[in-house]
Amino acid sequence: MKASTHEIASDQRSGVQMLADWALSVRNDDIPAACLNQAKLLLLDSIGCAIAGRQEEVSKGVVAVCEEVGGKGPCTIIGQPRGTDMAHAVLANGTLLRVLDLNDYVVVQGKHGPQIGGHPSDNIAVALAVGEARSSSGRDVLASIVVGYEAFGRLKGLMDRKAAWDGVTISGFVVPVMAGRLMGLDADQMAHALALSGARAATPGIVRHGGISAAKSIANALVAESSVEATLLAEQGLTGPLAILEHERGMRTVFPLGDIADTMEPGLPAKPYIMLSNVKAYPCVATAQSAAAAALDIHRSLAGRIGDIARIEVAMIDTPFIHDQQNDPKRAHPRSREAADHSFQYVVAVALADGAFGPAQFEGERWLDPAITALMDKIVMARDPALNVHATGTYPCVITVQEQNGKEHRAERLFPPGYSRGGIAEADVVDKFNTVAAALPADQRERIIAAVLELDRATLLEQLTAALRR
Repeated sequence: MKASTHEIASDQRSGVQMLADWALSVRNDDIPAACLNQAKLLLLDSIGCAIAGRQEEVSKGVVAVCEEVGGKGPCTIIGQPRGTDMAHAVLANGTLLRVLDLNDYVVVQGKHGPQIGGHPSDNIAVALAVGEARSSSGRDVLASIVVGYEAFGRLKGLMDRKAAWDGVTISGFVVPVMAGRLMGLDADQMAHALALSGARAATPGIVRHGGISAAKSIANALVAESSVEATLLAEQGLTGPLAILEHERGMRTVFPLGDIADTMEPGLPAKPYIMLSNVKAYPCVATAQSAAAAALDIHRSLAGRIGDIARIEVAMIDTPFIHDQQNDPKRAHPRSREAADHSFQYVVAVALADGAFGPAQFEGERWLDPAITALMDKIVMARDPALNVHATGTYPCVITVQEQNGKEHRAERLFPPGYSRGGIAEADVVDKFNTVAAALPADQRERIIAAVLELDRATLLEQLTAALRR
């Protein structure tokens, strides 16, 4: 299908119509068991991230607003005893699971090769809320997650990193696919849901650049909230601009790297995107996962001699994307929680100093601690083209620390912890969940784990949501 500068010809299907057709072509019974199992593990990981994120000020503010304006409803806000309406549950839970930057990420195949594709798990909040409100089975909810990951990966590959749009814009097209399946929409209704949602989805890249504000943590949740409302409107028969992806006054600039028609082969491919997702070990940007691991390795060999450090070199792959991240002055000297978890300098410095890297490393505005800023000032960012051969979406890192006496410590991490080579391990996810959700009683954690791992056999979500409301 070739793009028109005005409207779609009567004998053609528009981009959103083709996306709706594809979304309904994936039958639940045809989804491989491995994909459903992966969806369960990613759901458990996301719930753990949400529990860990409850104490963040951003989360508290969003939950307070959702409880005030959302009122009572059938949908669970994780950690809250009272339910709310569908849209505000999406906003609250979407914020909770994203706020620490600890939820999983996917590597997508773009026009210029593999690249970090963002966080399709941001929209797991949609599957939970809509599934609970519409009394969906656990298998239906897991299927919507699998399809959501696939739509996210395919569409993200058509975006240009250098364009003005932030990646969460695509959730305006992913959410109606997930919600529409759970609501039982037909292809026409889903196409209009996509069109209505897309008209509200455009998010500028500034939410993830410069000083970085709280908008980074809530950007996707805001899009998802609006997209769920758009899907509800389409269910009632309201229509949207079906040529939104092709029209010159539509969103053509969001997907400049290919024709959406070329990505909408029916069903799932041999390697669905959900099987390419990676679980994060550390609450920071995906490109810093290997850097955090390497810094922790060196902390052990330094044996506490942080004051003896004279120079720290952090070598990463040589690409324009990494160049931009390394040389962003707002990241080199972060002034906000959101900028700190996107700062290579801060991640490396605090991991070297503490020998740990988790939510605790952001307490008390550690990025402003003189001892940490002094370490950050000793960091020299470098790029090594030799590392590019390992850059299949892993963002390898080599850190060399030189002491004042000339002694060197070197750590190389070509693959970060949690990087998937065709599937994530249940034991790893359960261990991470128990670590990040340690504030909950052990029996409650066990109930949540059991409910998630048995979700494909559950007729409703009641067992899981009851455990999440305590």
